[in-house]
Amino acid sequence: MQSFFVAAADTFKPLLFGFQNPFTALLRSHSAVKAEPTATETARELQRMAREVEKMQPNLAAELRNFAGRS
Repeated sequence: MQSFFVAAADTFKPLLFGFQNPFTALLRSHSAVKAEPTATETARELQRMAREVEKMQPNLAAELRNFAGRS
């Protein structure tokens, strides 16, 4: 029974620390934000997704290629 409480304490400890100091939690979450991808990166990613789903869902692949052409 004691191991249950130890495991529960380890599980909720990060949650409790987030409530104790909300500013550190906010700073931590904002520091992990990436820059927005460029249009060519987005188009390349959409083309890759289209190749992955082409055999199972050809209409979805066509739509993804259409979106890639627009970006």
